[in-house]
Amino acid sequence: MKQKLLKNISWLFFDKIIRIFGGLVVGIWIARYLGPNDFGVLNYALAYTALFMFFVKLGLDQIIVREVVKKPRLTNYLMGTAFVLKLIGSIIAIVLVYFSLYVIEIDSLTKTVIFIISAGFILQSFDVIDYFYQAKVLSKYVVIARNSAFILSSLLKVYLILYKYSVVYFAIANIVDLAFSGLFLVIIYKHTGHSIKKWRYSSKKAIELLRFSWPLALSMFLISIYMKIDQVMIGNMLDVEEVGIYSVAVRLAEFWVFIPGILVSTLMPYFVNLRETNKKLYHYRLMQLYSLMFWMGVFVGVVTIIWGEDIIRLLFDEAYLGAYDALVFNIWNGIFISQAIARGIWMIGENLQIYRLYNNFFGVTLNIILNLILIPKMGITGAAIATLFTQALSTWFFPFIWRPLRNSTWSMIKSINPGCLLNYKL
Repeated sequence: MKQKLLKNISWLFFDKIIRIFGGLVVGIWIARYLGPNDFGVLNYALAYTALFMFFVKLGLDQIIVREVVKKPRLTNYLMGTAFVLKLIGSIIAIVLVYFSLYVIEIDSLTKTVIFIISAGFILQSFDVIDYFYQAKVLSKYVVIARNSAFILSSLLKVYLILYKYSVVYFAIANIVDLAFSGLFLVIIYKHTGHSIKKWRYSSKKAIELLRFSWPLALSMFLISIYMKIDQVMIGNMLDVEEVGIYSVAVRLAEFWVFIPGILVSTLMPYFVNLRETNKKLYHYRLMQLYSLMFWMGVFVGVVTIIWGEDIIRLLFDEAYLGAYDALVFNIWNGIFISQAIARGIWMIGENLQIYRLYNNFFGVTLNIILNLILIPKMGITGAAIATLFTQALSTWFFPFIWRPLRNSTWSMIKSINPGCLLNYKL
């Protein structure tokens, strides 16, 4: 199992290295080419559509991984049912985006970009194949499919830059990425001896999956609001150019969070099995994971304080230097995000997803209030401060309200001690 996990992590790191460095080069090129205003339009549209991802994801990812691990004989029913649920959810999301555009007051260009990006929701239904390979700890197939799509869409974006296309075409390029990704996932799924023709929909299984996933889905909705509402509010309260500058801070702050995501997605099957066989070791490993997340975040935060301004100047040009203060506050937010991602393993295993929903409700409410207060006074720096303060409370304070989460939360706080990371043998 350890060897399999290490191979899986290696493939996922390979995937992220290509995407991060390739995406960084192309993303910087796009930011420089479009400038803060049009780059702001694109990122405002991405943030706005993210608010509707609740209907697309439905909180099914970790649930499907868990169910495929525990009930492999029902794989085709799980896959087929999840695909149909995601397809229906995607259609609902697109309709809601369409009607919401008649309510908000934004320019026609931004509305067009929003609607184009939302059209890609349907293509994300094929993400169920990704869940299957996560459960089998065989992420190399997903890496091959997604990176092939990524390379093609990146080449398209370079073409758009060289021939001076408008921001609308960069929104279309996002859909092209999703289309190729879905196509290649289906091809590889078939190549490895599986077939989507064997998928079966079950109403009974759909109800069961939704019963497990709805707290995660609503929690994801609240997280989407929490993660993206600042950019939407900046666009509405300031302007899209400030969104473009703030997006640089957000993107750089999110740069390293792929590592916690990889670790959790890879280790999920390991922890599911470990929980059934050795409860004591299971809790030791969780504590170790929490500590790892914390100290990775501290290291990245210190580096950013020292060299953050130079990094922005080098990568994005002088036009985006106003993002530095927002970056400093946003980067420390990664500590709490990564620990919360790690705790997701434990919450799924204990079926305590409902408390994540409660916790996120308090966090989102506080975040919106703080944004309303701080953005007019401090601009994009105020939005970053609101995000950091809210995430810290959501990770280390609000969970103490709920009795079932107290021991886990206390473990997260105790994991600050580096001994938690060093004393236990892998």
